[in-house]
Amino acid sequence: MAKRKEYKPMSDAEIIVLVENNIKRSVGYYDSEISAERQKVTEYYNGTKPKAPEGKSKYISMDVYDAVESMKAALLETFSAGSQVCKFAPQGPEDVRKAEVCTTYTDYVTFRQNDLMSVMNHVIHDGLTARVGMAKVFWDERIDLVEEDYEDLMTDELDMLLAQDGVALVNNEEDDFGFNSGTITVEQDRSQVAIEAVAPEEFLIEAQARSLDFTLINFCAQRTVKTLSDLREMDFDDDLIDNIGDHEDVEHESSPEILARHEGAGGTAGFDSSGYQDQVRKVMVYEAYINLDKEGEGIAKLYRVLKAGNSLLACDAVDRIPFVSFAPIPVAHAFYGSNFGQKVIATQNARTVLTRSILDHAAVTNAPRYLVTKGGLTNPKELIDSRVGGLVNVTRPDAIMPMPQAPLNPFVFQTIKMLDEDKEDNTGVSRMSQGTNKDAVSKQNSAAMIEQLATMSQQRQKIIARHFANQFMKPLFSEVYQLCVENEDYEKIVEVAGDYVEINPSTFIEKRDIMVELRLGYGEQEKDAQKFLSLHQMFSQDPKLAPMYQAQNAYALMKDALKAQGIMNVEEYLTPPDQLPQQQPDPMQQMQVQMAQKQLELSERQTVIGEEKQKIDAKAKKAKFDLDNAKFEEGGVVKLNQQELKEKQFEHKKQLDIAELQILKTTEDVRGIASP
Repeated sequence: MAKRKEYKPMSDAEIIVLVENNIKRSVGYYDSEISAERQKVTEYYNGTKPKAPEGKSKYISMDVYDAVESMKAALLETFSAGSQVCKFAPQGPEDVRKAEVCTTYTDYVTFRQNDLMSVMNHVIHDGLTARVGMAKVFWDERIDLVEEDYEDLMTDELDMLLAQDGVALVNNEEDDFGFNSGTITVEQDRSQVAIEAVAPEEFLIEAQARSLDFTLINFCAQRTVKTLSDLREMDFDDDLIDNIGDHEDVEHESSPEILARHEGAGGTAGFDSSGYQDQVRKVMVYEAYINLDKEGEGIAKLYRVLKAGNSLLACDAVDRIPFVSFAPIPVAHAFYGSNFGQKVIATQNARTVLTRSILDHAAVTNAPRYLVTKGGLTNPKELIDSRVGGLVNVTRPDAIMPMPQAPLNPFVFQTIKMLDEDKEDNTGVSRMSQGTNKDAVSKQNSAAMIEQLATMSQQRQKIIARHFANQFMKPLFSEVYQLCVENEDYEKIVEVAGDYVEINPSTFIEKRDIMVELRLGYGEQEKDAQKFLSLHQMFSQDPKLAPMYQAQNAYALMKDALKAQGIMNVEEYLTPPDQLPQQQPDPMQQMQVQMAQKQLELSERQTVIGEEKQKIDAKAKKAKFDLDNAKFEEGGVVKLNQQELKEKQFEHKKQLDIAELQILKTTEDVRGIASP
């Protein structure tokens, strides 16, 4: 077995040299090619190019600006429409609630604790004009000192107060009775996840980089300008700060790219610190992430190296880099994508030239030149006098003739229209998607046709939006979650689905899978909402589906419908089925049930009374029949006992009266229920 090669630990000087070599290689590629391109795109975006020749129209077409701003508006609308683009996937049925809690909290940290809208605006703009937009996600440790006054404390109480962590005495006065009053400072931990946009010229990466994956690259860095006072506030040793010295890259702020961005703002840029104290002298600080074998173990690890001039301020091993990127038009196997704005420069040049020719022709037509016969004017100055009603004295009728002017080529307007179509093909930003194509909305085009045209014009926007969701939002969301798990170890209250849940981010599992749900703006959200509403109607009205469509199913469907429309506080409009109070009986329904019961009782009583009446009638008939038979048998000689007959007739009438009274009472009870 071959003997393993031995390596020596790296000194600070060796680390500085290694970092500087990587910086030079990255800066060379960066400044020579990409920076010049970005400067050019920025100038066209600002409307300062193409330059106009002397004496001609100064008109400049704003095609680059229109394309960039239209695409930026579509993307910002998509990711700020109120829906959760990124969600954590549950790892099982028992993890559904936990995943929702983690999603809600991470979303809160991302969008509410940080001004993500501003960050996204910068990142998207840089991606469209500078090939790649960058953001930095990190744990910002901030300790604020807050002054608090105290009064009438005994010495023991004051000592107990000062014994607490983070409490320091500012001043104290003790009165004659031994009571203390004064001021203290209390340290308040305001550390949190921070998200910042990174300017294009600040980020450096090796020339052949394919991505930000450090299994594929070895170096990237961020360069920022700081004062010596800034470094002292970061608790670096004075010896390191004094050793920084002047460095060769002090003219960074005077780069053409930065000047082009701030063109028109006035003033000068650069590191000119003359006339200032040494404390505010500016230096370039590099925060580099590099794979190196610092300890001489034979295995390279990822390190965060903080360097300024000749001083190595810090060198610490880390697990990952804090950067996330966005390339709107990715190029295969390359970190830098294609420049969206540059694709419109040719169109802006051509439209500018053609439009200038139209304006120049109109100016000449409105103020034509004249042919003047020599000696035909008594005073030539009268001809150039533009006063209304001015006189021109001539010596002959044909002394003045307008110079023939060639007509404007009609193909100019066709060419401009062709350029518009070419811009739409290159960028995917059409007049339809901008809402400016009036011809599309006509009687000849149905609503379905207009929707189809709008959908086709959004295809390029959808692709770029998906790139932004997967390249930027997904890793950003994951990094925010990871930083919360690693650094936040105290209880917090989070509102989830209308409930206030007590959580501790340090108890979250370290890794979670992220789902991306993308809807392109409010228009697509409205379509999804209508789909949910249509499903609700179909499930409710279908007799076969209705038994399977219970309250919890309807709640889930309507919840998704509201969220699709950007309404996240669903619980303010819908109450979950398990939180509904016990349903109280409807008074009207209860009264109807009582009426039905009374009617049923009345019907049953009427039936019983009718049966009894029939029995009495049958008995009476039978008695009469028996009597008639007796009379017949006795030949009409036997006399009926009149008193007995009368008693039977009275009893029969009595029973009938009782039955009628019972019917009347039941009827009155029913009327009382119906008319309380």
